[in-house]
Amino acid sequence: MLVRILNVRRESLEGMGVNADVKSVTQDTQHENLKKCRVQSKYAGKVTDVYNGVVYIRLSNGANAVAYACYDYRTPGEKDDVSFAVTKIDEERGVAVGIITRIIRQNL
Repeated sequence: MLVRILNVRRESLEGMGVNADVKSVTQDTQHENLKKCRVQSKYAGKVTDVYNGVVYIRLSNGANAVAYACYDYRTPGEKDDVSFAVTKIDEERGVAVGIITRIIRQNL
């Protein structure tokens, strides 16, 4: 793991502290993957979680997505492969918002 050392403090032989930062070293790929998504386009993805009727999806291009509706008669569950249509891109939260158009493969 690559980290950036911000501060090293030493009060005594026993009292030593190190402040490290991991996030500044790694690049933010989430926004790069989100830029690959286009509104009114369809993508394949895998359901990662379902909570209170909201379906969380990891798209095949690496972006995270949130679906509030499903046009398939079946209810999507975790690890299902789904077809997802993007209706809006939420840059602030870093997700694509849209609709599940169909369930490609259901994980039973």
